[in-house]
Amino acid sequence: MYRFTILIFLFFITITAFGQSIITVDDRVDTSKVDLRKVVNLWINYLQSRPDSLYDNPYWNSKEKEEYKHFDFLEKEFQPSLYMGFPVSIVNVKVSGGLYQIKSIFGDCSSPGKSPNILCITNVFAKKEKGQYKLFNALPINRSKEWNHKKVGYIDYYFPFYHIFNLAKAQKQNAFIINLCNNFDVRIKQVEYYFADTFDEVQRLRGFDYEIATSGIIKPTGRSDFDKVYCGGLGEYYPHELVHIFINPYFPNCHNWILEGLATFLGGSRGHELVWHIKRANNFLIKHPEVNLNNVLQLNTIDEYTDYRYVIGGLICKLVYEKGGWKLLKQFLNTGKTDNDYYKAIESFLNIKQKDLNTFLRAELMKQSNDPNKYFEK
Repeated sequence: MYRFTILIFLFFITITAFGQSIITVDDRVDTSKVDLRKVVNLWINYLQSRPDSLYDNPYWNSKEKEEYKHFDFLEKEFQPSLYMGFPVSIVNVKVSGGLYQIKSIFGDCSSPGKSPNILCITNVFAKKEKGQYKLFNALPINRSKEWNHKKVGYIDYYFPFYHIFNLAKAQKQNAFIINLCNNFDVRIKQVEYYFADTFDEVQRLRGFDYEIATSGIIKPTGRSDFDKVYCGGLGEYYPHELVHIFINPYFPNCHNWILEGLATFLGGSRGHELVWHIKRANNFLIKHPEVNLNNVLQLNTIDEYTDYRYVIGGLICKLVYEKGGWKLLKQFLNTGKTDNDYYKAIESFLNIKQKDLNTFLRAELMKQSNDPNKYFEK
Protein backbone atom coordinates (compact mmCIF):
# COMPACT_ATOMS: atom_id res chain seq x y z
CA MET A 1 0.00 0.00 0.00
CA TYR A 2 1.35 3.43 -0.93
CA ARG A 3 1.56 6.05 1.77
CA PHE A 4 0.83 9.71 1.12
CA THR A 5 1.38 12.69 3.40
CA ILE A 6 -1.24 15.39 3.89
CA LEU A 7 -1.39 18.64 5.84
CA ILE A 8 -4.81 20.29 5.93
CA PHE A 9 -5.01 23.78 7.38
CA LEU A 10 -8.39 23.29 9.05
CA PHE A 11 -9.74 23.10 12.57
CA PHE A 12 -11.46 19.87 13.55
CA ILE A 13 -14.00 19.15 16.21
CA THR A 14 -14.67 15.44 15.87
CA ILE A 15 -11.99 12.76 15.93
CA THR A 16 -12.93 9.12 15.59
CA ALA A 17 -10.62 6.15 15.05
CA PHE A 18 -11.50 3.44 12.57
CA GLY A 19 -8.99 0.66 11.94
CA GLN A 20 -5.60 2.37 11.84
CA SER A 21 -7.10 5.60 10.55
CA ILE A 22 -8.86 8.70 11.83
CA ILE A 23 -12.12 10.38 10.83
CA THR A 24 -12.27 14.13 11.42
CA VAL A 25 -15.01 16.70 10.85
CA ASP A 26 -14.12 20.31 10.05
CA ASP A 27 -15.57 22.74 12.59
CA ARG A 28 -17.19 24.73 9.79
CA VAL A 29 -19.56 21.82 9.18
CA ASP A 30 -22.53 22.96 11.25
CA THR A 31 -23.41 19.81 13.18
CA SER A 32 -25.69 21.81 15.47
CA LYS A 33 -28.38 21.25 12.84
CA VAL A 34 -30.09 17.96 13.63
CA ASP A 35 -30.49 16.59 10.10
CA LEU A 36 -26.99 17.62 9.04
CA ARG A 37 -25.57 15.93 12.13
CA LYS A 38 -27.50 12.77 11.27
CA VAL A 39 -25.99 12.81 7.77
CA VAL A 40 -22.44 13.29 9.08
CA ASN A 41 -22.92 10.46 11.58
CA LEU A 42 -24.32 8.29 8.79
CA TRP A 43 -21.13 8.71 6.77
CA ILE A 44 -18.93 8.14 9.83
CA ASN A 45 -20.88 4.99 10.70
CA TYR A 46 -20.44 3.74 7.16
CA LEU A 47 -16.69 4.36 7.25
CA GLN A 48 -16.55 2.33 10.46
CA SER A 49 -18.67 -0.52 9.10
CA ARG A 50 -16.09 -2.41 7.01
CA PRO A 51 -17.11 -0.63 3.76
CA ASP A 52 -14.56 -2.67 1.80
CA SER A 53 -16.55 -5.85 2.58
CA LEU A 54 -19.53 -7.16 0.63
CA TYR A 55 -22.61 -7.50 2.79
CA ASP A 56 -26.02 -5.88 3.28
CA ASN A 57 -24.62 -2.65 4.70
CA PRO A 58 -27.38 -0.89 6.69
CA TYR A 59 -26.09 2.61 5.85
CA TRP A 60 -26.45 2.35 2.07
CA ASN A 61 -29.73 2.76 0.16
CA SER A 62 -31.67 -0.38 -0.76
CA LYS A 63 -32.15 0.39 -4.47
CA GLU A 64 -28.43 0.45 -5.30
CA LYS A 65 -27.79 -2.57 -3.10
CA GLU A 66 -30.43 -4.50 -5.04
CA GLU A 67 -29.09 -3.43 -8.45
CA TYR A 68 -25.36 -3.78 -7.84
CA LYS A 69 -23.35 -6.39 -6.00
CA HIS A 70 -20.59 -3.78 -5.57
CA PHE A 71 -22.94 -0.93 -4.71
CA ASP A 72 -20.32 1.61 -3.58
CA PHE A 73 -18.89 2.79 -6.91
CA LEU A 74 -15.84 4.44 -5.32
CA GLU A 75 -14.70 1.55 -3.15
CA LYS A 76 -12.46 -0.16 -5.73
CA GLU A 77 -10.90 3.00 -7.13
CA PHE A 78 -7.70 2.18 -5.22
CA GLN A 79 -6.11 -1.16 -4.47
CA PRO A 80 -7.02 -2.90 -2.32
CA SER A 81 -9.74 -0.35 -1.57
CA LEU A 82 -10.48 3.33 -1.07
CA TYR A 83 -11.12 2.32 2.54
CA MET A 84 -7.68 0.84 3.11
CA GLY A 85 -6.99 2.88 6.24
CA PHE A 86 -6.11 6.43 5.23
CA PRO A 87 -7.37 9.26 7.47
CA VAL A 88 -10.66 10.80 6.35
CA SER A 89 -11.53 14.47 6.80
CA ILE A 90 -15.18 15.48 6.31
CA VAL A 91 -14.73 19.04 5.09
CA ASN A 92 -18.09 20.12 3.68
CA VAL A 93 -21.76 19.15 3.65
CA LYS A 94 -24.21 20.94 1.34
CA VAL A 95 -27.97 20.43 1.21
CA SER A 96 -30.45 21.16 -1.58
CA GLY A 97 -34.03 19.92 -1.58
CA GLY A 98 -33.37 17.25 1.04
CA LEU A 99 -30.29 15.92 -0.81
CA TYR A 100 -27.01 16.19 1.13
CA GLN A 101 -23.62 16.22 -0.57
CA ILE A 102 -20.80 15.05 1.71
CA LYS A 103 -17.28 16.05 0.68
CA SER A 104 -14.31 14.24 2.25
CA ILE A 105 -10.55 14.22 1.93
CA PHE A 106 -8.70 10.90 2.10
CA GLY A 107 -5.03 11.38 2.96
CA ASP A 108 -2.15 10.78 5.37
CA CYS A 109 -1.79 13.43 8.09
CA SER A 110 1.25 11.84 9.75
CA SER A 111 3.86 14.41 8.65
CA PRO A 112 2.87 17.94 9.71
CA GLY A 113 4.86 20.78 8.24
CA LYS A 114 5.14 19.27 4.77
CA SER A 115 3.22 20.31 1.67
CA PRO A 116 -0.24 18.74 1.36
CA ASN A 117 -0.40 15.39 -0.39
CA ILE A 118 -3.95 14.14 -0.91
CA LEU A 119 -5.01 10.69 -2.03
CA CYS A 120 -8.41 11.88 -3.20
CA ILE A 121 -11.32 14.20 -2.51
CA THR A 122 -14.66 12.41 -2.73
CA ASN A 123 -18.36 13.19 -2.76
CA VAL A 124 -21.18 10.91 -1.66
CA PHE A 125 -24.81 11.86 -1.19
CA ALA A 126 -27.39 11.20 1.50
CA LYS A 127 -31.16 11.49 1.49
CA LYS A 128 -34.07 9.89 3.26
CA GLU A 129 -35.30 6.43 2.36
CA LYS A 130 -38.40 5.37 4.28
CA GLY A 131 -37.78 8.10 6.84
CA GLN A 132 -34.10 7.23 7.44
CA TYR A 133 -31.05 8.83 5.87
CA LYS A 134 -29.09 6.51 3.55
CA LEU A 135 -26.02 6.95 1.39
CA PHE A 136 -26.15 7.23 -2.41
CA ASN A 137 -23.51 7.19 -5.15
CA ALA A 138 -22.69 10.50 -6.82
CA LEU A 139 -22.62 8.98 -10.31
CA PRO A 140 -26.36 8.46 -10.97
CA ILE A 141 -27.25 11.79 -9.34
CA ASN A 142 -24.68 13.79 -11.32
CA ARG A 143 -25.36 12.14 -14.66
CA SER A 144 -29.10 12.86 -14.44
CA LYS A 145 -28.34 16.58 -14.22
CA GLU A 146 -25.26 17.04 -16.37
CA TRP A 147 -24.83 14.32 -19.02
CA ASN A 148 -26.59 12.90 -22.06
CA HIS A 149 -27.51 9.23 -22.48
CA LYS A 150 -27.76 7.08 -25.57
CA LYS A 151 -28.22 3.32 -25.75
CA VAL A 152 -26.56 1.44 -28.60
CA GLY A 153 -27.06 -2.30 -28.42
CA TYR A 154 -25.45 -3.63 -25.25
CA ILE A 155 -23.88 -0.27 -24.32
CA ASP A 156 -25.43 2.57 -22.35
CA TYR A 157 -23.38 5.61 -23.31
CA TYR A 158 -23.15 8.64 -21.00
CA PHE A 159 -21.37 11.76 -22.25
CA PRO A 160 -21.28 15.55 -21.68
CA PHE A 161 -23.83 17.83 -23.33
CA TYR A 162 -21.14 19.47 -25.47
CA HIS A 163 -20.25 16.22 -27.26
CA ILE A 164 -21.68 15.34 -30.69
CA PHE A 165 -22.34 11.61 -30.51
CA ASN A 166 -20.63 9.40 -33.11
CA LEU A 167 -23.11 6.60 -33.82
CA ALA A 168 -20.80 4.76 -36.22
CA LYS A 169 -18.11 4.33 -33.54
CA ALA A 170 -20.73 3.24 -31.01
CA GLN A 171 -22.09 0.61 -33.41
CA LYS A 172 -18.55 -0.58 -34.11
CA GLN A 173 -17.95 -1.04 -30.40
CA ASN A 174 -21.23 -2.90 -29.93
CA ALA A 175 -20.22 -5.26 -32.76
CA PHE A 176 -16.85 -5.72 -31.03
CA ILE A 177 -18.64 -6.88 -27.86
CA ILE A 178 -20.75 -9.40 -29.77
CA ASN A 179 -17.72 -10.84 -31.59
CA LEU A 180 -15.65 -10.93 -28.41
CA CYS A 181 -18.28 -12.84 -26.45
CA ASN A 182 -18.87 -15.25 -29.34
CA ASN A 183 -15.14 -15.95 -29.74
CA PHE A 184 -14.67 -16.62 -26.02
CA ASP A 185 -18.07 -18.22 -25.48
CA VAL A 186 -19.00 -15.89 -22.62
CA ARG A 187 -22.31 -14.27 -21.74
CA ILE A 188 -23.18 -10.84 -23.15
CA LYS A 189 -24.53 -8.30 -20.69
CA GLN A 190 -25.44 -4.63 -20.67
CA VAL A 191 -22.60 -2.25 -19.78
CA GLU A 192 -22.36 1.44 -18.92
CA TYR A 193 -19.78 3.49 -20.82
CA TYR A 194 -18.86 6.97 -19.55
CA PHE A 195 -16.62 9.21 -21.64
CA ALA A 196 -15.58 12.85 -21.95
CA ASP A 197 -12.75 14.90 -23.45
CA THR A 198 -10.71 14.56 -20.25
CA PHE A 199 -10.66 11.96 -17.53
CA ASP A 200 -11.04 14.64 -14.86
CA GLU A 201 -14.56 15.28 -16.17
CA VAL A 202 -15.43 11.62 -15.76
CA GLN A 203 -13.95 11.55 -12.27
CA ARG A 204 -16.00 14.55 -11.19
CA LEU A 205 -19.11 12.81 -12.48
CA ARG A 206 -18.24 9.75 -10.40
CA GLY A 207 -17.73 11.79 -7.25
CA PHE A 208 -14.01 12.59 -7.27
CA ASP A 209 -13.05 16.26 -7.08
CA TYR A 210 -9.44 15.12 -7.11
CA GLU A 211 -7.68 11.78 -7.45
CA ILE A 212 -3.92 11.44 -7.28
CA ALA A 213 -3.62 9.07 -10.24
CA THR A 214 -4.94 11.73 -12.61
CA SER A 215 -2.07 14.12 -11.83
CA GLY A 216 0.50 14.93 -14.51
CA ILE A 217 0.19 15.07 -18.29
CA ILE A 218 -3.35 14.93 -19.65
CA LYS A 219 -3.51 11.88 -21.90
CA PRO A 220 -6.12 9.36 -23.07
CA THR A 221 -7.08 7.16 -20.14
CA GLY A 222 -9.55 4.36 -19.55
CA ARG A 223 -10.62 2.23 -16.59
CA SER A 224 -13.20 -0.45 -15.99
CA ASP A 225 -15.06 -1.46 -12.86
CA PHE A 226 -17.39 -4.47 -12.95
CA ASP A 227 -20.04 -3.37 -15.51
CA LYS A 228 -18.80 0.19 -16.08
CA VAL A 229 -16.18 1.75 -18.34
CA TYR A 230 -14.73 5.22 -17.72
CA CYS A 231 -12.78 6.95 -20.49
CA GLY A 232 -11.18 10.32 -21.03
CA GLY A 233 -10.07 11.48 -24.48
CA LEU A 234 -11.04 8.20 -26.15
CA GLY A 235 -14.56 8.79 -27.47
CA GLU A 236 -17.19 6.16 -28.23
CA TYR A 237 -14.73 3.44 -29.21
CA TYR A 238 -12.27 2.11 -26.67
CA PRO A 239 -12.75 -1.68 -26.47
CA HIS A 240 -9.69 -2.32 -24.26
CA GLU A 241 -11.72 -1.90 -21.07
CA LEU A 242 -14.61 -3.93 -22.45
CA VAL A 243 -12.25 -6.89 -22.85
CA HIS A 244 -11.59 -6.67 -19.12
CA ILE A 245 -15.29 -6.48 -18.25
CA PHE A 246 -16.32 -9.47 -20.35
CA ILE A 247 -13.24 -11.72 -20.15
CA ASN A 248 -11.55 -11.23 -16.76
CA PRO A 249 -14.37 -12.76 -14.64
CA TYR A 250 -14.21 -16.02 -16.62
CA PHE A 251 -10.46 -16.48 -16.22
CA PRO A 252 -9.61 -16.01 -12.53
CA ASN A 253 -6.51 -18.20 -12.88
CA CYS A 254 -4.76 -15.80 -15.26
CA HIS A 255 -1.63 -13.68 -14.91
CA ASN A 256 -2.21 -9.91 -15.07
CA TRP A 257 0.18 -9.56 -18.03
CA ILE A 258 -1.98 -11.95 -20.04
CA LEU A 259 -5.17 -10.06 -19.19
CA GLU A 260 -3.65 -6.68 -20.03
CA GLY A 261 -1.94 -8.14 -23.07
CA LEU A 262 -5.19 -9.60 -24.37
CA ALA A 263 -7.00 -6.28 -23.88
CA THR A 264 -4.22 -4.48 -25.78
CA PHE A 265 -4.05 -7.10 -28.55
CA LEU A 266 -7.78 -6.89 -29.17
CA GLY A 267 -8.60 -3.34 -28.05
CA GLY A 268 -5.42 -1.28 -28.10
CA SER A 269 -4.16 0.93 -25.29
CA ARG A 270 -4.55 4.67 -24.74
CA GLY A 271 -6.42 4.93 -28.01
CA HIS A 272 -3.70 3.29 -30.14
CA GLU A 273 -3.59 -0.24 -31.54
CA LEU A 274 -0.94 -2.75 -30.54
CA VAL A 275 1.18 -2.02 -33.65
CA TRP A 276 1.67 1.58 -32.52
CA HIS A 277 3.00 0.45 -29.13
CA ILE A 278 5.18 -2.24 -30.71
CA LYS A 279 6.89 0.36 -32.89
CA ARG A 280 7.48 2.63 -29.89
CA ALA A 281 8.85 -0.25 -27.83
CA ASN A 282 11.11 -1.35 -30.69
CA ASN A 283 12.53 2.15 -31.15
CA PHE A 284 13.12 2.46 -27.41
CA LEU A 285 14.86 -0.92 -27.09
CA ILE A 286 17.14 -0.20 -30.06
CA LYS A 287 18.38 2.85 -28.13
CA HIS A 288 18.65 0.88 -24.87
CA PRO A 289 20.52 -2.41 -25.42
CA GLU A 290 21.11 -2.61 -21.66
CA VAL A 291 17.44 -3.44 -21.00
CA ASN A 292 17.17 -7.16 -20.30
CA LEU A 293 13.85 -8.68 -21.40
CA ASN A 294 14.72 -12.05 -19.90
CA ASN A 295 13.23 -10.64 -16.69
CA VAL A 296 10.54 -8.66 -18.45
CA LEU A 297 8.07 -8.92 -15.56
CA GLN A 298 10.38 -6.73 -13.48
CA LEU A 299 10.09 -3.88 -15.98
CA ASN A 300 7.50 -1.11 -15.79
CA THR A 301 6.71 1.71 -18.17
CA ILE A 302 8.65 2.77 -21.25
CA ASP A 303 7.01 6.21 -21.18
CA GLU A 304 3.67 7.80 -20.29
CA TYR A 305 1.97 6.07 -23.24
CA THR A 306 3.59 2.65 -23.55
CA ASP A 307 3.98 0.06 -20.79
CA TYR A 308 5.89 -3.23 -21.06
CA ARG A 309 2.91 -5.02 -19.54
CA TYR A 310 0.67 -3.92 -22.42
CA VAL A 311 3.03 -4.08 -25.37
CA ILE A 312 4.94 -7.27 -24.50
CA GLY A 313 1.82 -8.87 -23.04
CA GLY A 314 -0.07 -7.94 -26.20
CA LEU A 315 2.65 -9.28 -28.46
CA ILE A 316 2.73 -12.61 -26.61
CA CYS A 317 -1.08 -12.95 -26.86
CA LYS A 318 -0.90 -12.14 -30.56
CA LEU A 319 1.72 -14.83 -31.15
CA VAL A 320 -0.33 -17.41 -29.24
CA TYR A 321 -3.40 -16.51 -31.31
CA GLU A 322 -1.48 -16.77 -34.59
CA LYS A 323 -0.27 -20.21 -33.55
CA GLY A 324 -3.59 -21.72 -32.46
CA GLY A 325 -6.48 -19.27 -32.79
CA TRP A 326 -9.10 -18.62 -30.12
CA LYS A 327 -8.90 -22.15 -28.73
CA LEU A 328 -5.21 -21.89 -27.87
CA LEU A 329 -5.60 -18.33 -26.62
CA LYS A 330 -8.31 -19.45 -24.19
CA GLN A 331 -6.01 -22.19 -22.92
CA PHE A 332 -3.28 -19.59 -22.46
CA LEU A 333 -5.65 -17.60 -20.21
CA ASN A 334 -5.84 -20.55 -17.81
CA THR A 335 -2.14 -21.03 -17.13
CA GLY A 336 -1.82 -19.53 -13.63
CA LYS A 337 -1.39 -16.21 -11.84
CA THR A 338 2.21 -16.30 -10.60
CA ASP A 339 5.21 -14.89 -12.47
CA ASN A 340 6.68 -18.36 -12.69
CA ASP A 341 3.41 -19.56 -14.27
CA TYR A 342 3.68 -16.84 -16.92
CA TYR A 343 7.24 -17.73 -17.92
CA LYS A 344 6.31 -21.42 -18.03
CA ALA A 345 3.26 -20.65 -20.18
CA ILE A 346 5.39 -18.76 -22.71
CA GLU A 347 7.77 -21.70 -22.88
CA SER A 348 4.93 -24.21 -23.18
CA PHE A 349 2.86 -22.33 -25.79
CA LEU A 350 5.62 -20.63 -27.82
CA ASN A 351 8.63 -22.85 -27.05
CA ILE A 352 10.64 -19.87 -25.77
CA LYS A 353 12.62 -20.32 -22.56
CA GLN A 354 12.93 -17.40 -20.16
CA LYS A 355 16.70 -17.16 -20.75
CA ASP A 356 16.00 -16.56 -24.45
CA LEU A 357 13.27 -13.94 -24.08
CA ASN A 358 15.54 -10.92 -24.56
CA THR A 359 16.82 -12.17 -27.91
CA PHE A 360 13.45 -13.47 -29.07
CA LEU A 361 11.34 -10.47 -28.08
CA ARG A 362 13.74 -7.92 -29.55
CA ALA A 363 13.79 -9.80 -32.84
CA GLU A 364 10.01 -10.21 -32.87
CA LEU A 365 9.41 -6.54 -32.08
CA MET A 366 11.71 -5.59 -34.96
CA LYS A 367 9.94 -8.02 -37.28
CA GLN A 368 6.45 -6.90 -36.32
CA SER A 369 7.40 -3.22 -36.61
CA ASN A 370 8.43 -3.75 -40.21
CA ASP A 371 5.49 -5.99 -41.21
CA PRO A 372 2.23 -4.14 -40.43
CA ASN A 373 0.22 -6.34 -42.78
CA LYS A 374 0.50 -9.23 -40.34
CA TYR A 375 -1.65 -7.52 -37.74
CA PHE A 376 -4.80 -9.16 -36.60
CA GLU A 377 -7.97 -7.62 -38.00
CA LYS A 378 -10.46 -7.07 -35.17
